[in-house]
Amino acid sequence: MVIDKIGNVNSIIEPRKPKQNYQVNNVRPASDSVQISEEGLKAAEEARLAQIVKESPDIRADKVKALKEKIASGEFDRAIDEKLLGNIAERMIDGFFRN
Repeated sequence: MVIDKIGNVNSIIEPRKPKQNYQVNNVRPASDSVQISEEGLKAAEEARLAQIVKESPDIRADKVKALKEKIASGEFDRAIDEKLLGNIAERMIDGFFRN
């Protein structure tokens, strides 16, 4: 089987040498700038807050200590009782005036 040659396959093309006429211009490169979108700013703020939450302790010892002191002194029980009695009184008054 014979394949016909297309063009001059056997000749080697020499690469052209670049011209040596370089000109140096005193051109300053354009300054780069970055603009962050509102969504990007919001995402950055959310990431920052998430990191703060991640680094904070799960138990706030100061709050636990204050509640323990209130329970020990009976103040916490009184606050719960007052809240419950207030709710019961409101319901009784509402029921009384509805009838």
